[in-house]
Amino acid sequence: MRGFTAVLLGACLVTAACGGGSESAAQQVVDQFVRDGLPVPHPRDNSERSCPQLGCAQLITTDVVSVLSFADESAATRFAARFGPDAFSRGPIVLQYAAARTPEDRRAQFESSLEALLE
Repeated sequence: MRGFTAVLLGACLVTAACGGGSESAAQQVVDQFVRDGLPVPHPRDNSERSCPQLGCAQLITTDVVSVLSFADESAATRFAARFGPDAFSRGPIVLQYAAARTPEDRRAQFESSLEALLE
């Protein structure tokens, strides 16, 4: 069942969001961080305010990481490149750390969680 769930979620992430009122890809990533026991305090959906300027589909900001979902991997990669080591992208998802100054060891945990989710 876990494999089926991962495939289904991966399909949702590749298309940036599942339709029909289900959660968007960025929120699903934050939810996975919670399931993995990672701290994501004070999550806020800043999509409406920020995504038109950033080109993202959704932006969930927390006190330690911002999670952005994009329409495709190339858009995510271009966005992440603007932040150098303060961003990490896999598929259509970008983890952005600049505002939070997230420690390196915590970044590695977020990145591993995202990679496991996309497998």
